Amino acid sequence: MNDTPLRLETIEQAEKVLNESPFVAIWNYQVKTVSPGMVELILPARPHFYRPGGIIQGGCLMTLADTAFWLAAMTSVGIDTPIVTLEMKTNFLSSAKSDICCRAEVMKSGRRVIYGTAVINDPSGQLLSHHTLTYLVV
Repeated sequence: MNDTPLRLETIEQAEKVLNESPFVAIWNYQVKTVSPGMVELILPARPHFYRPGGIIQGGCLMTLADTAFWLAAMTSVGIDTPIVTLEMKTNFLSSAKSDICCRAEVMKSGRRVIYGTAVINDPSGQLLSHHTLTYLVV
């Protein structure tokens, strides 16, 4: 019997995980890149993401970062390993006004804890937010 977990390795696998996750349906994420320890997701701007002033609500950025890191962690611990967000710190650096892209990277993956970062940029490459995340294998 093989106990090695099936790790997330392809865009198609990431899309399948997202499509099978009920909380993801409203977001319409697009998977840009999957590689060991790293995932990039795009969040296309939608009218209901904006708050007054034409700025995308900050929770959208936080959810994008959390989801991208969730997938990045799966490249390390496996798709079926139950993991949850233990801690997330967010620094908003500029306002988002259009589609946004998040690059999440695992910096350390242990037996019980996975730690890393996520950065979100606009299409021009401007840094919008920086996140540190800690996940727990449950």
